[in-house]
Amino acid sequence: MSYNSDIKKIQNLTVKDITRVATQYVVPQYKLCPWAFCDSQGRTLEHGTAVLETEDQCNAYLAAYGPMHYKKLLRAFEGEEFPFSALKGGLEIYDWGCGQGIGTVACVEILRECGLLANLRKVTLEEPSDVARDRAFLHVSQALVGQSTEIVLESRYLPSDYDNSNSIISIDVKESCAIHIFSNILDIEAVSLKGVSKMITSSGQRHIALCIGPANLNESRINTFKNYFKSEGLRVFTDFRDTLFGRHPNGHAYGCLIKSFTYLLNKAKDILHEYKYFAPIQKYALYSDKIENCDIKNAAFEILAPFDMTAHKDLCPTLALISNLISRGCPTLASKKIDDALAEHPEQQKQKEYMAIARIQKTLVEAMISDRLPIIKDNWNILVIEDGTDVAQLAIDDFSEMYEHLIAMSEMYNHETLPEIRLFNKKTANTTESYDIIIDVSVDKYSEPDKVVFSQYKANNDCYFIVRSSETIFEERYLYTTERIKYKPFVEKNDRGIYEVNEEQSKHLRYFLNLIFRKEDFRPGQLPILSRALQLKSVIGLLPTGGGKSLTYQLAAMLQPAITLVVDPLKGLMKDQYDGLLRVGIDNISFINSDITKDWEEGRRRQNALTASQIQIMFLSPERLSIHKFREVLRSMRESEVYFAYGVIDEVHCVSEWGHDFRLAYLHLGRNLYNYVLPKEIDGEDNHISLFGLTATASFDVLADVERELSGRQSYSLEDDATVRYENTNRLELQYNVYKVDADDIEKSRDIDGLKEDCLIKVIDDATKKISEIQDEDAVEFIKDRFVERENLMGSDIVNDIYDTELDVNVGTNWYNKTNTETAGIVFCLWANREQKSYVRNSVPTVESTLRNNGLRSISSYKGGDDTSCQDDFLEGRTNVMVATKAFGMGIDKSNVRLTFHLNYPGSLESFVQEAGRAGRDKKMALATIMYSPKKFWVKNVKTNEWQQFSADYTNNKFFYDSNFLGEEFELYVIKLLMNNLRVRISNEEFVGVESPTIANSNGIIQYIERYEKGSVLTYYISYEEDESVLDNYNRFLSARNMPVFSTWNAKNLKNDRGYSYINDYGSAIYKDAIQKAIYRMCIIGLIDDFTEDYAKHTFRITTICQDESKYLEFLRFYYRKYYSAERAEVMMQEVKELAQNEGVIMACLQHLTSFIYKSIADKRARDILDMEQFCNMAISSDKDWKETNEDLKDFIYYYFNSKYAREEFVTYDSNLNRDVPFSLKDDTNFEIHSESEITDFALVMKYMRVVDPEIVNNDSQMDNIKHLQGAVRLIRRAILDVNPVLNLLNVFCILYLGQQSNEMLEEELYNDYKAVYNIYMNSGKADLIDEYTNLLIAHSAIKNKEYINKIQLAIQLDDHVTAINRITYKYAQL
Repeated sequence: MSYNSDIKKIQNLTVKDITRVATQYVVPQYKLCPWAFCDSQGRTLEHGTAVLETEDQCNAYLAAYGPMHYKKLLRAFEGEEFPFSALKGGLEIYDWGCGQGIGTVACVEILRECGLLANLRKVTLEEPSDVARDRAFLHVSQALVGQSTEIVLESRYLPSDYDNSNSIISIDVKESCAIHIFSNILDIEAVSLKGVSKMITSSGQRHIALCIGPANLNESRINTFKNYFKSEGLRVFTDFRDTLFGRHPNGHAYGCLIKSFTYLLNKAKDILHEYKYFAPIQKYALYSDKIENCDIKNAAFEILAPFDMTAHKDLCPTLALISNLISRGCPTLASKKIDDALAEHPEQQKQKEYMAIARIQKTLVEAMISDRLPIIKDNWNILVIEDGTDVAQLAIDDFSEMYEHLIAMSEMYNHETLPEIRLFNKKTANTTESYDIIIDVSVDKYSEPDKVVFSQYKANNDCYFIVRSSETIFEERYLYTTERIKYKPFVEKNDRGIYEVNEEQSKHLRYFLNLIFRKEDFRPGQLPILSRALQLKSVIGLLPTGGGKSLTYQLAAMLQPAITLVVDPLKGLMKDQYDGLLRVGIDNISFINSDITKDWEEGRRRQNALTASQIQIMFLSPERLSIHKFREVLRSMRESEVYFAYGVIDEVHCVSEWGHDFRLAYLHLGRNLYNYVLPKEIDGEDNHISLFGLTATASFDVLADVERELSGRQSYSLEDDATVRYENTNRLELQYNVYKVDADDIEKSRDIDGLKEDCLIKVIDDATKKISEIQDEDAVEFIKDRFVERENLMGSDIVNDIYDTELDVNVGTNWYNKTNTETAGIVFCLWANREQKSYVRNSVPTVESTLRNNGLRSISSYKGGDDTSCQDDFLEGRTNVMVATKAFGMGIDKSNVRLTFHLNYPGSLESFVQEAGRAGRDKKMALATIMYSPKKFWVKNVKTNEWQQFSADYTNNKFFYDSNFLGEEFELYVIKLLMNNLRVRISNEEFVGVESPTIANSNGIIQYIERYEKGSVLTYYISYEEDESVLDNYNRFLSARNMPVFSTWNAKNLKNDRGYSYINDYGSAIYKDAIQKAIYRMCIIGLIDDFTEDYAKHTFRITTICQDESKYLEFLRFYYRKYYSAERAEVMMQEVKELAQNEGVIMACLQHLTSFIYKSIADKRARDILDMEQFCNMAISSDKDWKETNEDLKDFIYYYFNSKYAREEFVTYDSNLNRDVPFSLKDDTNFEIHSESEITDFALVMKYMRVVDPEIVNNDSQMDNIKHLQGAVRLIRRAILDVNPVLNLLNVFCILYLGQQSNEMLEEELYNDYKAVYNIYMNSGKADLIDEYTNLLIAHSAIKNKEYINKIQLAIQLDDHVTAINRITYKYAQL
């Protein structure tokens, strides 16, 4: 038995027969991995590019890559495109670089299928490898058994640009049609494209050229090949490119590029351009001093050279980057050096000079990339021949400056300095001298490749370029992507944790800041963020509103020769950033969102531009990264040599604030970016893109949640210093006011919305009056005094700068109807109300209507997901008032927003600061107003049967909370449905070696999980478009148990036992959202390994791995360790194991996890709402003037976000000890550092009550310290899950010391905190600590005596008695 004998037994041989037989003869050790073949001589397949020398190599190659080639060939012969009508007469096939003849065999199959095989008269198989050529002859002979086709073997090479002594120069075509198969051959650099074009036009009539190759960097050669043919004689019938065309057996994706054309040949000169040398390549570069709409033809130019410029070997990252920078926009901004030099020139001449400079620089860097201009020389002699310009010296000097700044910043390339440059021009040139590079550039002349002459001057290495304008556009603008550049640090942290700027390095970065964005210097906080990012480290950056956070990722993106992916939460934010980049001359950018994909062709075009390396910054929503096909396309780009640098998550706080609520795609972002958005692979490096998160408002606990969700298994491992905080909520220009809405006559909570809406115009006029009032001299001085005091500013220069700051701005009455006003305002509504129901008040359409009825005309509205033209009207000043939901509250940058209005306070202080922060972006006076009604209404909790009183604002926010957290019992019901009952489709498509997956129907996702061997991956498809009758059936079960129901038509009409709406009492869930949340819970424990969504088919795709049950426990333990110490996590896991004895491991994990999430995330959301309620209540309860209350509100925000005691590693000076001592409450209560007993030790209470003692206060103030402490307690308590007595007692101390117990809400908080600790201590034998705490309160002047604490203790005892009586009464009633 042998391979040859087996092949000879097969009549009408096919490609599948060949690969099947070859697979049988693969060396045994490589049967399962033929791509890894390596023989005793060290011969491998070289990823499919090796010259085959042995039979074993041939077999391994066919087994590994045969199916890939076959699939590409079938695509090339696709019936709707391929010109089969041209094959009616005699036919010849030329299989160039045929390898083992796969191309011809595939062609024979197609011809046989179409009944055209009898027309095939001759096959020519060209292949230099003897072994492969003999195989090709065997294969084609067996495919043509019974045919009289002549088979000709050709061992000579294809034409070369250098030595053609053993090359084919011409062919002799006898038949009426010739098919030329170029499969993976034209991308080989040794093959002359010009020579091949001449060869296949040397004889014959009708020719069909099939140009097939990989979709990668060298595809430019295939694209250029057709440029040797005249377009009028050529018909391109296939122009196909796909980076995710298929997968190799090794799991790697492969791409496919097909450029196929046909031509009718009379004479070669009729079809071929008579190029003296090579086809021109088209490039793009255009500088300007202003960015205006430009005809792309102005930026396009052609380069002619005496060598083939399409070949690109190992790209140098710095050269790739400089080339990209020059072409970043058409036009883009020139450097200040160029602008200054050309400033006084006549406009028309100046624009020509800008063009010439850009083209000289682009040509110079292309020469360096081509290796024709080696950098390792002492000097370069450069000759630039200009036509109508005299800017070569300026162009070269500017290029040198850019290059030197770049390499000076880099770690690896700083030694690659440019040689000394000697520049020559037409006047100083000598025809007897040799130059290192010659550039002949003309803006006015067009390219004439058929007449080009390179003989006037001598150039080393043929480094001679003729640069001319283009008459037509024939190539796309491509960017180079390669390995990322690692830069040196721009800042260093000192011993106190303060960032110190490295001026020597930062001056180089400032150069690019000015070059690209026209900024003179960095704002505070930008350099530390950039420093980490440019060192290829992940970073979570916090900068204040208006602090330039977008610029940090944009500058980093432009300084990497790779693509940056930006995840934005809102379409409006995408467009705002996209437009901002266009304004500074960066247009190699794009975005894909639901508006774009409504037009399938446009969505596909943008995706293709991304995969074809035409985009440097791509904006996406988090949901797009949850689309399976799109995600796979992104991953395939590495195989196509198109690479990524950064994954940016703009408004990264959304991971925490939205991820758990209504956009679960955020919770998968870390994993999706880590595994699918890939950089170039470098040995020994972290081959994952850097994570780049940005926000303006995130407290410590939100940041902790963000870090938890973005890190983990198969995701990022964020370092301790990954977070760079430089946000400052203490904004001098932004003032706050809480407007009390009188609701004494209102009887129903929901009517408050209408009341607020009706008095909104009055509030707007009041705010207009207030913003003028607060600008009088005394008021401004008071603002500045408090600012300096709050920031504890000491240096005279800094303080003087504050007092010299001009805040004044004119806000006239009736500003909302004026044209050309410098005042704009935003009204934030609670509801989007897309159905525009008139009874849904406090909504965008009703508020807009109310304002118009009150005479306002200049209004835009935005609900999120709208057509962004309304956003443009507001941003560009065509309207003065924006009525919007919170969807307009992120990232929108309009400098003259003076006023913001909230008809309902937001759900968290972070959200309020984010939305209010839209005002005052120009650093001038601004005012944020919340309309708040303190009136409370009775609300019945149907689950506990208790009545409670809440304000309308609180109830509205609680509605959103309840919609997202419907209860553990309901969530577990949905989880069990997904596990056991839902109708799903199961597939084996992820099984190794499966080419044609089997799909079957099933119920639930766990019944097969133990039937397959460990490691098997099962795939499920779950429709979230369930029939309403099925949902109604579920609802009957749910409603019988007083649980939330799924949203259906019938569910809306369900009544409770009182005859009212069932949904109002118990809530409802959209079926899709409920299933998605269950999927996420299962991802946490490892039951579901991966999850994507098909938005078109309304289907979730999930994968599960068959594994031992112990793995689920490991996953859950890993998750809990993100929140707790190892000790505490182990205690929780013991609870899970006990639960598993009855529930089973999977259900026990999910049950425990769900309970944990409700105790952590759900409760935290509820505390967020209460923080806002306290914020508003404090304001309206104050008896101070509103301007003083404004400062109290600023204190509340400042200490909440910026507490010094919440900073890691914070130290303070203890004058008793004469040294700094650790004083970080965050560190002292951190379970990762300390044990459970240590973080709850009463000694911490004693330590932090000392913040008011003289030895700790020093130069600070007692009141400032106590406010810092209160802020730290609030922040840290939000991030922990259980009651920590230390934090409760410190909160009581702060409230008492500040005298806040007179506020009803704060006294209630004080009472609840004290009661919780009182019960813990009394029940654990620590009653003595209660007395000790009371004494400490007296000693630290928080209270005068024990009277107040005694009253609280008495109230607690009475409460306990009432509870006991109620319990007895309830039991009695049950008898």
